[in-house]
Amino acid sequence: MSGGWTELRMRIRVEEPTLKDVSRVVVKLTGFLRDHGVLEQKFLNDFELAAAEAINNAVEHGCAGSLEPYFEVRLCLAPEFVELEVEDPSQFSGGDKTPGLPEDPLAEGGRGFFLLSKTADEVEHRLEKGKHVLVVRKKFLPRGGWNYEPGKSEQTLQDMTEELLASYEMINTLIALGELLATAPNMTSFIHGALSRLCETTRADVAYVRYHQAGILNLLYTWGETYGVPPKGIHLKSHYAEAEVFNCGNEMTLPRCSDLEEDDPLHHLLDSAFLTPVIFKEVLRGILVLGRVKPQPYFNAGQLKIARTVAEYLGIFTTLTELQEQRAIEERASRDLEIAAQIQSSMLPREFSGIEGLDVYGMCSPALQAGGDYFDVICLRDGGLFCLIADVMGKGLSAAQLALMLRMTLRTLLLSEGVKVDWLLTQANRILAEDLMRLEMFITAACVYVPPDRSRIEFASAGHTPAIFQRNGNECIRFESSGIPIGIFEDSVYTSQVMEFRKKERFLLFTDGISEATDPEGTMFDESGINNCLIETMGLSSRETLEVLLQKIEEHTHNSPPSDDRTAILIANRQE
Repeated sequence: MSGGWTELRMRIRVEEPTLKDVSRVVVKLTGFLRDHGVLEQKFLNDFELAAAEAINNAVEHGCAGSLEPYFEVRLCLAPEFVELEVEDPSQFSGGDKTPGLPEDPLAEGGRGFFLLSKTADEVEHRLEKGKHVLVVRKKFLPRGGWNYEPGKSEQTLQDMTEELLASYEMINTLIALGELLATAPNMTSFIHGALSRLCETTRADVAYVRYHQAGILNLLYTWGETYGVPPKGIHLKSHYAEAEVFNCGNEMTLPRCSDLEEDDPLHHLLDSAFLTPVIFKEVLRGILVLGRVKPQPYFNAGQLKIARTVAEYLGIFTTLTELQEQRAIEERASRDLEIAAQIQSSMLPREFSGIEGLDVYGMCSPALQAGGDYFDVICLRDGGLFCLIADVMGKGLSAAQLALMLRMTLRTLLLSEGVKVDWLLTQANRILAEDLMRLEMFITAACVYVPPDRSRIEFASAGHTPAIFQRNGNECIRFESSGIPIGIFEDSVYTSQVMEFRKKERFLLFTDGISEATDPEGTMFDESGINNCLIETMGLSSRETLEVLLQKIEEHTHNSPPSDDRTAILIANRQE
């Protein structure tokens, strides 16, 4: 108490401030004034402008060059005026110039001083303990916005009672929101419960939530009824009150919505309204609108606190919902990968023994849980051997399904027509091309046939990585692809190559994940690395050779995670 009247004070200090802190602190200051009965909108608007300019001056100029930048605001609410002190680390002592706009309309300097002088009654610069303090005082009009009449115990008791009731309502609201947060099965259920509780507590007629998406404030849920139907979407570039609240991140009090421009939706929908942003961790999610459709006294400070609390919970729940939806998507994707991996694993041969006169082994090491590579080794009824290697464009479930389609197609053709590797690829392309072109995907593939007498190898390729034929121990011959990938053109025709296959000669099919494996400097393992490995392992089995090949690739890449699947089939002639 001082001189028979009461002063209410608040203090906020911000270390290492940025311009984002200006609006945040101004919102707290005006909220403090509203909570303590300062409700005249013109007074609050002027105060907001003056406070924003004073704090902005401290951030941009007062903290410039300081090793310990900060600003501190001290607000004093007295019966006759509001006084704001803004302290910063500079030693500015003010100037002598008369407030006025600068002569240069594009000049920055001078505008702030002029704005302060027009929105406040007194502006003063002080040096206190070596720190600059800007003092801004704004007086209430004779019928001012904050009326305090000391000595009236009845009024004081009523105010205390209202404050106590507001506290109980806030506690009950917090309990109800906590229960909703824990038990609501979905967003609609939570918002319905939160808005109905809000309207019941504040005695509002309507409340609705808008959620931001792609520059539009979409109407998410409405509780209660307005004079009309709120528009489904409000564009952020519009001049409407709802867009302004979201764009500025500041709440808005509208004791008379009719004061808004006539084309603003709220002008016709509500008699009075309170708008507040829905925020979680400084990220704007949307806005909450609380309103009355019939003329009534405006919401009191306690009711506005409850509305802000509901908005905070809406921000929390919408964020949690987004996280849950993202987790569900990730879980579905993970499940798809598991299914794809199972499909891929089920297609790969597991047994390579018992193939007379040949030593055959295949391996597939996917880069992800499920990749696009696939191979097959089939012992035919006539004693011949058919081998296929393929690389489906893409990864995951779709690639695994396409590899399965190719496997089924080729196995069916083998049963019906026998083995002609060029004809097999041509027919497979005709069967699959339409679906592949529609999906904008393709498959590279190579296949070989070794007849029962093991005398030759027939080879055909559809845009696949070249094969390597090893003869005489240290001679590695490269076999290029003679066709384009399956699924590019429906009428593609493939040709085959035939070579003599003698004892101790080997034929290697592989995918580009083998040859294009790179070290940290970007150098590829390349076909030269494959050839060297084949020469060094000439006396080893096919399985041992591929294991050495994989080990050398891992050494080359320094055991870094593979960027592509690594698949290979090695066929060695072991005839006596």
